[in-house]
Amino acid sequence: MSPSAPSHDLSTTKKNLSRTSFRPLQGHRALVTGASSGIGEQYARQLAALGSDLVLAARRVDRLEKLALELEKTHGIRAVAVATDLGRPGEGARLAKAVCLPDQPVTLLVNNAGIGPYAPFLETDVEKHLSTIQLNVTALTELTHHVATHMRSHGRPSYISNVASIAAYQATPNFAVYGGTKHYVRLFSEVIRNELQNTNISVSCLCPGGTYTEFLEKAGQQLKASGHAAMMPAAEVARQGILGMLRNRAVVVPGLLNKIACFLPRLVPTGFGIAVAGIAMRRSVSQVKAQP
Repeated sequence: MSPSAPSHDLSTTKKNLSRTSFRPLQGHRALVTGASSGIGEQYARQLAALGSDLVLAARRVDRLEKLALELEKTHGIRAVAVATDLGRPGEGARLAKAVCLPDQPVTLLVNNAGIGPYAPFLETDVEKHLSTIQLNVTALTELTHHVATHMRSHGRPSYISNVASIAAYQATPNFAVYGGTKHYVRLFSEVIRNELQNTNISVSCLCPGGTYTEFLEKAGQQLKASGHAAMMPAAEVARQGILGMLRNRAVVVPGLLNKIACFLPRLVPTGFGIAVAGIAMRRSVSQVKAQP
């Protein structure tokens, strides 16, 4: 008989997620990519508060080491920092091999690392587009395959949370490649969720909208005054992502405005939706030089 999907007694999980005494993930070990800032850092902080040990992965190892030390002291968990550049081919496999150990199984995977240059397609170097695909699609797919294989072999209740975007539902001018990659992440997540439904692995996809993180500067966006209306704090986005993951939800869209933005494209022709999304984006952000 195949093991059933992981579950917790979640009748009080939502109101207890912020309580340090509520530790339903004690005994778990989570690998979080892109953990040096933004949503990834908030996933790490909240998973630690829920009792999970951590493997923090990103390029900026100095930030990771500082965060790991803080979370160990604050929550009494074990946290290690791993320097990795998932923008390099094959890095997903190397990371999985380094952290998926027989005596230290990974039971939680948060695929958060990603980039999204905001600019017209032909005004961006093709190498940047290919780097976006490498990080957002190829590395995520590679890491998921290796870690999920590891999870299935050890048989413990396990979770995968892939971070996509509301761009997975609504295409937007200046985000041609980014939107395409996030559409892939959502569909990929929903399909492997179906394939793994009778195993020990639960798969969830988080689709946030505008979030206060470094993503804006790195994408080449500057918020206008009107743009703040649709923004959410990274901590709340991560909280809803974790809650949805633990409740075994296929897709999590945090925030009412984001839910509306994901629903409306089903009602209008694609071309019209793209045009309207472009107008809304131009009213919310300005294109600026992306920060390295």
